[in-house]
Amino acid sequence: MKRFYHIIITLLLLLNILTVSASAYAKPEEISVNDYAGILTDSSKSYIKSKNDILFSHTEAKIIFVTTESTQGLSINDYCTKLYSDWGMSKFGRRNSFFVVIDASGKEYSFVRGKNIRYAISESEAYKYMTDYFEPYFAQGNYDKATISLYNALAKWYESHYNNLNLGLDENIDRYTYGAKTKDAQVVESKLGLWIGAFVCVLIIVVALIIKRRMELKMRQNERRSLRKKFQIDIDKIINT
Repeated sequence: MKRFYHIIITLLLLLNILTVSASAYAKPEEISVNDYAGILTDSSKSYIKSKNDILFSHTEAKIIFVTTESTQGLSINDYCTKLYSDWGMSKFGRRNSFFVVIDASGKEYSFVRGKNIRYAISESEAYKYMTDYFEPYFAQGNYDKATISLYNALAKWYESHYNNLNLGLDENIDRYTYGAKTKDAQVVESKLGLWIGAFVCVLIIVVALIIKRRMELKMRQNERRSLRKKFQIDIDKIINT
């Protein structure tokens, strides 16, 4: 029976992995600032989107922010990496974007640098950007100032490394920290994930029943063998006496 329970646990873990995979945000039509937690003002989002349009037209890069209310049980680093992969960011533009995920409920954040700027912006330099321009406001819960401050700092790096790039950055952060905060609509996931989940559930049940049936049959066979053996022993005793 231990083997039976081990198999069931393994199948349930597989189902959990598929469920987590299916529950992550689907890739939106526009990747720039996707505020699923509703923690940013419309004005700050408009600012980032407008500057990203200019940045992308010149460099095919974006400084991307994603906010979430849940990391689906994953660590913030794993969740950020997973979202980066699910959205195909490794092939986005010239692979030179900067991707930031903010977990509003867990008060955590993580980031991924595009492959083609990892040497230009080392990991230590990237963390310095975060600690100098993002964390002071993030710690206060002022997500608008945190994102715009970091955006402007990183945008200046792009301006200094790409010829004739002028984003027209606004240093007056405060003007974007007031106004309505509305959650961006979550893109509806493909039903493929749900079908996979349903199939796995059915598969678990079927496999469990088959395994249980076989185990019960084997137990009966063992019991019959024991009875036959015992019966044979009794007959031998009678014959010998």
